[in-house]
Amino acid sequence: MAGASLKPVGVVRVRFGDEEVKRSEEGVPGVIEIFDEFGGGLDGIDGFSHLIIISYLHKVSEDQGRVLKVRHRRLTKYGFKLEELPEVGVFCTDSPHRPNPIGLTIVRLVRRDSRLLYVENLDLFDGTPVLDIKPYTPDRCVERDKLKLPEWFSRLYNEVRSRTKAERPVV
Repeated sequence: MAGASLKPVGVVRVRFGDEEVKRSEEGVPGVIEIFDEFGGGLDGIDGFSHLIIISYLHKVSEDQGRVLKVRHRRLTKYGFKLEELPEVGVFCTDSPHRPNPIGLTIVRLVRRDSRLLYVENLDLFDGTPVLDIKPYTPDRCVERDKLKLPEWFSRLYNEVRSRTKAERPVV
């Protein structure tokens, strides 16, 4: 992979500040602007309800990317104390502090206007470079009864659910 480089295909546009995006329970509405040279790659995307967005987390500093153990910090907004939360490997979380600052998020496609994709459920900051887009298709969905989760995650999920009364809390 030596010499490999990635070129953004577009950029995220949201009208919310970084803190508002971070605090959002289900993401924010926004626009994914695809650069002109990649516009042809959108042909046929109309009609998909959801898209997978792969991005470069451009606001993560290099030293933050060396973190391998984390706590689910965003759960503190539900009243958890940081020390109550289990310390787990970064690959078990959505933490932006990763060895490679690559983001993956699933958004709902509201509509397309040429090279602009109007979406909901974005958890990316304004100006985030978009590296790739994939359709969210049935073959990517795991049936709930086949989904297995570790005990620590199930415990946190259920506790957040009881504290928020949310049917599907964001953990």
